[in-house]
Amino acid sequence: MSSEIRLRACLAVVQENKILLVPHYDTDVGSVQWLIPGGSVRFGESLQQAAVRELQEEAGLQAYVTGLLDVSEVILPEKPWHSITITFSGQVTGGELTFEANHRYGKKVPHWFSAEEIGTVKYHPKQTVEKALGITL
Repeated sequence: MSSEIRLRACLAVVQENKILLVPHYDTDVGSVQWLIPGGSVRFGESLQQAAVRELQEEAGLQAYVTGLLDVSEVILPEKPWHSITITFSGQVTGGELTFEANHRYGKKVPHWFSAEEIGTVKYHPKQTVEKALGITL
């Protein structure tokens, strides 16, 4: 069993009351689960730098951090998996929405979801996405 803890940084961007999420395929909850763009923090990189970089890599957008949105932790001993995710809120400043064309499941296309639309898909982490959209829990 791995004893490593994965430190992740994410950047939640909301425009016109819609949050940008990226698809992850073949997950424990089904064939597709939608997540806030993010990933591992590199050595020497600040949490905010990692969040901005991950948004650029996964969606093609430039942005800046506007604040801390949430902190979440996932522990799955059977995997083994342990991650701590720091999610920031951010503002898009440029770039064009892109997708990962060579993903093994086909195109990995980010999508903007409204509060009404989000209930039609599986998304994670629930409390962070809903907090970003202003949905009362």
